[in-house]
Amino acid sequence: MSSISSKFDPDNFAYIVGIDFGTTFSGCSYVYTSDTVEEIHDITDWPKQGGNVYPKVPTKLLYEPGNKEPIAWGYEAVRKASTPKNNYLLVDNFKLLLDPQYSQFSQLPNGLTPLEVISDYIRMFNKYIHNELERNLGAVYDPSRIRYCLTVPAMWNDLAKATMREAAIIAGIVDRIDHPDRLLLTSEPEAAALYCEKRTNQFQLTHGQRFMICDAGGGTVDLIVFEINESDGVKSLKEVTKGSGSSCGSTFLDKNMKEYIERRFNNSRIDEQAIEYLMKQFINTIKPGWDNDEDDFFNLPAGINLEGMDQEAVGIVDGKLRVPVEDMRREIFEPVVLKVLELIAGQIKQTEVSLSAIFLVGGFGQSRYLHKRIQGNFQKKASSIAVPSRGELAVVRGAVMFGLNPRAVTHRTSRRTYGLKTYKPFDPTVDPDNKKVLLPDGRTFCRDGFCVYVNKGDIIASDACISHTFQVFYPNDTESDLYAYDGDDAAPRYVTHPGVRKVALFPIKIPQFDGVEYGEKVNIKINMYFGQTEIHIETVIKDRVFMGTSAFEAHEVQKFQAAPITQFHDEDYPPPPAYDYL
Repeated sequence: MSSISSKFDPDNFAYIVGIDFGTTFSGCSYVYTSDTVEEIHDITDWPKQGGNVYPKVPTKLLYEPGNKEPIAWGYEAVRKASTPKNNYLLVDNFKLLLDPQYSQFSQLPNGLTPLEVISDYIRMFNKYIHNELERNLGAVYDPSRIRYCLTVPAMWNDLAKATMREAAIIAGIVDRIDHPDRLLLTSEPEAAALYCEKRTNQFQLTHGQRFMICDAGGGTVDLIVFEINESDGVKSLKEVTKGSGSSCGSTFLDKNMKEYIERRFNNSRIDEQAIEYLMKQFINTIKPGWDNDEDDFFNLPAGINLEGMDQEAVGIVDGKLRVPVEDMRREIFEPVVLKVLELIAGQIKQTEVSLSAIFLVGGFGQSRYLHKRIQGNFQKKASSIAVPSRGELAVVRGAVMFGLNPRAVTHRTSRRTYGLKTYKPFDPTVDPDNKKVLLPDGRTFCRDGFCVYVNKGDIIASDACISHTFQVFYPNDTESDLYAYDGDDAAPRYVTHPGVRKVALFPIKIPQFDGVEYGEKVNIKINMYFGQTEIHIETVIKDRVFMGTSAFEAHEVQKFQAAPITQFHDEDYPPPPAYDYL
């Protein structure tokens, strides 16, 4: 919890910088807020880029063995890692470690944690952005006047988003004492939706119509359905489905391809350098435009030893590796594409009306085969299935648009049921005796109550404030544990229910008040904002207001950090006095 809040003034910031931190590539766009016409500028010139024309930079870091300080990032990391006889450690795909599905498989070198690696990359990435802005602006450049918008997958849980914010703070993007709104988080499909909304005239989308964003990137695929709202004369977007996603981006095509090559060569007779040579052909030449129409042929590296090899059995024809179109479809593309189709079907099932459009964005979203499969499966469910121009920049440009107008998305759908752990008046007809507790004022209450703030599936306005008032005995500090329930049925009565889990702790220190006696009851009003990408809390104690974002998933934080943050609750110690629910 931060200190007493001060009003955030967006006019204090001269630049909006959007960052798309991706699994395989990351991008940056920015805008000068003082420009008469708010033109979005893309950074597409990256260090050591060479002949690469892709507008983003690889999300890769290079370390020396036993050293936690990175020596290179982006294209430079790739180049140094490819030099002969080096012992460098190239680290990539580390964004996936924030996905609960893959977090347990963390195998980072040098004892590094995901938080450390992510903050290392963002720090080096951000330093380059500062250099570019300073080069463009000269003496008038003032880094303290940057406001950031960082995109995150819709599928991420509260812990992953909180870890991303913590990484940005450690990286120096913002200071811990800055107002939380200086760094905005928005979901990747939400940012892409803002980019696509600017092109809705092209697709003739109007008030009340719905469209789906399928943001298919290198690591993750995220989807949400939005509804266009023009009722007040200003076009805005309303999220109408719970965002969904999975780690099934184009990186997994690469994984399938590498395993296929190893099988073709019977896991022998080919070294890592030869595999890397073949993989570069797949990634740079074949994968982007693959259309399921003919066999593909891979050039073999000059140093590969074909002596004694049954070349016909391996599939080598005239010195090239032949991959039949059936193999490419069945073993490389379909296992990944089927997951994307399943995600799209799930989103369509959630929406109650037909879709006017499905927009495919992100690097994988440009795939001809993916577009063809989606069109073949869902052309009766959506009037248009389109790949907007420059779709690989849709998320990062949309991030800038969100930074310019965070109210452009007016409603979001809660993905979980959230509430606080409180004392409730004891009801002998439903509450067991072992939950009965006698408070200092003689009243009987029930411990471990689940005070629900928002239910799963609720559509919440982005600025909606949900409030409950509690009491605490002065001058006791207290903690407000935030709990979540993922079930689709009614919320349980107690936080001890097996389906309820603690996801955050908001420590509240009671200030000193003149004229308030020891043991006197003090009202505490806790306001929660669930309509934004992150949950925000505002605590009002008499005339004092405290606000901030929370630290999430307390019991899991050790997976992501080298050392625990002090505000996380330790399950081994009893909590301080709980609130007396009003």
